[in-house]
Formats: sequence, structure tokens, C-alpha cells
Amino acid sequence: MRQPQNFHIVFLSIVFCFWFSMYIYIPTFSIYLDVLDMGYYASGIIMGSYGIMQIIIRFPLGIAADKYKISSKLLVAFGFAVSFISALLLALTNDFMPIFFGRFLAGVTAAMWVVLTIWYSSSFEESRSLKAMGILQSMTVASQLISMAISSWIADVLGFTSLFWIGGIFALIGLFLVLSLSSADTVEAEDKTGEGKQGKSIVKHVVKNRNLWSLSLLSLLSHAVLFTTIFGFSSVYFNELNDHAAAILLLVIAFMVPHVLAPVMLALKKRSFTNPFLIMFICFVIGALSLFLMGGTNNWAVYCFLHTILGLSLGFIFPVLLDQVSKTNHKAGSKTAMGFYQSLYSIGIVAGPIAAGYVARQVDLSAVFIMSSILLFIGGMISAAESAAYQKSRKYKREHQVST
Repeated sequence: MRQPQNFHIVFLSIVFCFWFSMYIYIPTFSIYLDVLDMGYYASGIIMGSYGIMQIIIRFPLGIAADKYKISSKLLVAFGFAVSFISALLLALTNDFMPIFFGRFLAGVTAAMWVVLTIWYSSSFEESRSLKAMGILQSMTVASQLISMAISSWIADVLGFTSLFWIGGIFALIGLFLVLSLSSADTVEAEDKTGEGKQGKSIVKHVVKNRNLWSLSLLSLLSHAVLFTTIFGFSSVYFNELNDHAAAILLLVIAFMVPHVLAPVMLALKKRSFTNPFLIMFICFVIGALSLFLMGGTNNWAVYCFLHTILGLSLGFIFPVLLDQVSKTNHKAGSKTAMGFYQSLYSIGIVAGPIAAGYVARQVDLSAVFIMSSILLFIGGMISAAESAAYQKSRKYKREHQVST
């Protein structure tokens, strides 16, 4: 469905505010909890509530949005309102329960990503869905990069709680932008087949879709690595190689800049890939190799360069996966399919860092990168199998068209 240019500008501003409001305090959040003397166990519960809520909420949210035809505008506005409440709870108290619920509510807001992805992809023709996902991923990573880059500086100058207030302000800006969209801008693509399913049949169709399971598993592995490395232990290992705290910004830039550029390149691509799984296979293998080398390097500059390769690899993988999911289950309910996909990959957000922490304690920190390398290698093998199946399916369809 074609939208006016103004819609895309406002929508991408909404996406920027969406992630900025939740990521502005992420780099310093664990330090803040340590300052409050929460303890490692309580801090783990608080931080884990964010990912756990996404596992629980995203699939049911997609089902409800499709079944009851809930307005995307309403759901995203609700998400921003919850984000503001989350920021208030984090800013106004030092006690465990309010902080727990503050981070808990941030997970509820993050679950609305199900709605945002489908809402934006529906504003493009299906043949241009890769461009839509490339643009969306670019704005997501750009928002995360900017917020994470300035987080520690703001905390040093204005204090930890100022980050929560800033997050709350961006949540209010996002809420205003959502409400400013006219009713014409918020009309989403209709099911063109006229064969839409309802209720339980939507869920049944989604859960039985083998391709969607494969895409979800590939995303789970990729997110496990993402939250184990740059959003997890990468900075800790970097600090052992270079103990200048300010230099961590170089690591963030080394990973995040190519992570932004990769989806930008995809957004500029006029057509979808002939075989998207082959592209993912190449990226998984290159990413796995960079991780394998990370654990063995003692040079912080080489370590940053390897993160550049990893950031570029994952930067291509995520939008291609989103593109494939957005093309899946048009007859079954797009939000249900996206909710299923995002709920499954959220498992990686939680399980990846937990498994990495256990490996680091049992072996050493460098073993975390070997573990992550194995995860991406498994992703490469799955992509190779899916690539062969994809080629076989395309060949069958061409032969069938010729015969008819």
C-alpha cells in the first residue's frame, strides 16, 4: 500500500523514539543497579524481566491484533504510554520492586515491535518488502547506536537517573507522533487473497509452518549472539585488552556503524535476493569465523576489527529474516506470524547471555566467543539446508508454470 512521504518520515521518527526511550540507559543500567547495591541475583532478575516479557507477550499480542483487528496506532500509542510509566518508576525510586516493574514494563513496550514491523511493511508493495525491512532495521540500529554512545557521558554529567527522565521524554515524543498520524496514514494492507483465516485456525496455520520455524530459529541464534557479545560480554573482554573506559566507545562504533550500513545497503537494493538463504549462509559463516578469532586475540584493535565484521554480518541477516517473515502467512494473519517469530527469537535474548555466563564461569571469558561462533555455525548449516530447499522449490514452480 502506497503511503505519502510524510508518513515515512513520521513513522521512522516513531521508531527512533521507540528504541531510544529504552536503550538510553542500557549501557549503564547494570552499573546503576550495582551502585544501588541490588546484588547480582536481584540485578539478574530485573534485567531478565525485559526479555522474558517479550517471550510471553509477543505471540499472544500478534494473535489478538489479527483476531480482533486492533488498531496498530492504538497498540503503539499504548506501548509509548507504558514506556513513559516505566521511565517514571525507574527514575523515582531506588527499591527493588518498583525498579523490577519499571524494567518489566519496558519489556511490554518492546513487544509492540511486532505491530510496528507489520505496520511499516504493509506500507510497501510486497516486491519492495526487503527495502522496508532494511530501512526499519537501519533506523533501529541508528537509534540504539546514538543512545548507547551518549549514555555514559550523560550519566557522568547529569547522573544515572537523568537517563530515565530522557527516556521518558522520548516516550512522550513518540506518543505524540503516533497520535499525530491521520486516519488515512494508519490504514494497513488488506488481505488480498480474500482467504484470511480466523481465530484458532490462524494459530494452527502459523505453528505448522516449517519455514517460519526455520526463520525463527535462525533469528534466535543470531539474537543469542548479539546479546552475548556487543550487548553482553564484549565490553568486559575489551576492558581486559584496553582498560581505558572511554575506549569502549570505539568498540561500540566498530560494531554498530557497519550494523547500520548493512540494512541501508539492503534498503537501496531495488529487488529481493534470488536466494536469501544463500546470503544468510555466507553471513553466518563469516560471522562465525570472526567470533572464533576474537577469543584468541590479545590486540584490542584487531578485536574491534573483528567486531566490525560481526556487526556487518548480523546487519545483513536481521533485515533479510524480517523480509522473509513479512512474506510468510499472508493468508494466516501477518501479526500472528510476526508475533510467533519474535517470541521465539526472544528466547535467544534471555538464554544466550545466561549460557555465556555459565561458560565464562566454568572455562574463561574467551570461551564465550567460541560458544557464539558455534551458534552462528549452526545457523550457517540451517541456512545451507534452507537454501537448497528454496532453490528446489523455485525450480519446481518454474517447471510447473512451463507445464501449465
